[in-house]
Amino acid sequence: MFTYPQLTPLEQASLPKLIAQPSAIPNKFEDSTHQLFYCQTADGEMVLKVCNQTNIGKSHFWLGANRLFAADFPNSLGTIHLTHNFLEKNGALTVPDFVSASSNRFVISRFLTGEDVKPELIGELWVIQLAEHIAKLHQFTCASWGKLHAPELSATDWASRLQETLIFLLEQHDAPIAEPLLAEVLAQAKNIQEIEFVPVMLDLRWDQFRCLSNNDLALIDLDAFVIAPRALDLVLIEYVLTPAQLALFKQHYTQTHSWPDHTANTPCYQLLLFLMNILGETDLAKWMQRI
Repeated sequence: MFTYPQLTPLEQASLPKLIAQPSAIPNKFEDSTHQLFYCQTADGEMVLKVCNQTNIGKSHFWLGANRLFAADFPNSLGTIHLTHNFLEKNGALTVPDFVSASSNRFVISRFLTGEDVKPELIGELWVIQLAEHIAKLHQFTCASWGKLHAPELSATDWASRLQETLIFLLEQHDAPIAEPLLAEVLAQAKNIQEIEFVPVMLDLRWDQFRCLSNNDLALIDLDAFVIAPRALDLVLIEYVLTPAQLALFKQHYTQTHSWPDHTANTPCYQLLLFLMNILGETDLAKWMQRI
């Protein structure tokens, strides 16, 4: 008899019947907050994603997402089917079909046949597809922000919560950050004003995508979507893309949206992304100079 790894008999009772023992998919990072398993079932190929509660509790990324956006992760996994539905309707990329999930525990979705996207092999077509996807998501605008499916935080709360979250995340770092710009950025944070909030994938990286057989991108990791300022998303995109990729992205994104200049808000968003360990950079001065 085959069993789903790390799940209780009760959790497995209503899941698709396995026809082989699931195999672990190697984690890309030592501090990954989930363990993935490839599952062959009577209903087809699937992927099981099981929470690593220990790593989640220590993750600066999730500490920041929960503190600032009230993301409520991993409890929010219980409603992740709504994220699948939302992206199918409002995004431009393929996402896996949802199968099952349980709050704080696991998600099962259908396996998408394809290849993992390698950052060093990103072609123009994928950059264009990403631009079209982000542009379409940014057409969904909100006056409030927070959880993707229940953005209840007021625009007037953004500055105070951002500043409080920055201070909180600074306190979580193993070693104090003594950059001179720190006090200046924290002071700026309390005066930030934002009125345009859109769906944002906080952990946007190329390794969150797969390339399908038709060379289309598919988005496979959906648990870190929130409603956030559009300007924050664009700062994140500047970090993820190379200069050439960014120029191409802008060319397509600006067919439907403006691209705002950097403002006094930008350093605050740079600091937030750094403290959430978005791309693994450990040198703040180097990070701030990248864009």
